[in-house]
Amino acid sequence: MNNIELDRCFFILEINNNASFLEMKNSYIHLRNLYSSKNIGLSPLIENLSNKRQKQIIKDIDEAYHILEKYYIEKKDQKIIEKREKFAKSNIPEFETIGGDSLKLTRNVLGLDLEEIAFLSGVPIKHLMNIEEERYNLLPPRMYVRTFVKKFAEQLSLNPLKASEDYIKKMEDFFTKKKK
Repeated sequence: MNNIELDRCFFILEINNNASFLEMKNSYIHLRNLYSSKNIGLSPLIENLSNKRQKQIIKDIDEAYHILEKYYIEKKDQKIIEKREKFAKSNIPEFETIGGDSLKLTRNVLGLDLEEIAFLSGVPIKHLMNIEEERYNLLPPRMYVRTFVKKFAEQLSLNPLKASEDYIKKMEDFFTKKKK
């Protein structure tokens, strides 16, 4: 993908080249609906377009979306590679057990913020915050926590299985002590 092609796609979707993936997707949905709609309120906007031109615009919008979707995925993958390279050069200690404090320390050493981890992992930021602070009572059911901790650890290039097992054990210990 070259810059001219990307610029054309950003132009078609009526967004600037530093728009987030969500902004790009929302613009795509809006434009797709606008040009696909037979809504009377929208008819003045598209009534002067021939069916052929309208279909071409929709095709261009779809194509721009798919190209930019691929671009954002590649950009995300590149961030992961850069993060792992940064991790390899950093001095992250080996943790005997991995808990919220270990995840937070690793994230801070790598210079990553929670928003970036949330974007890359797909885990809502509120859960990442509660995981780091070990606010177990504010977390969803254990099966979700296990998955969220694995995804969090993957983004930090930590062992996701060990991280989730250690974290769940700490969480279970917390609730066991709380019952006593």
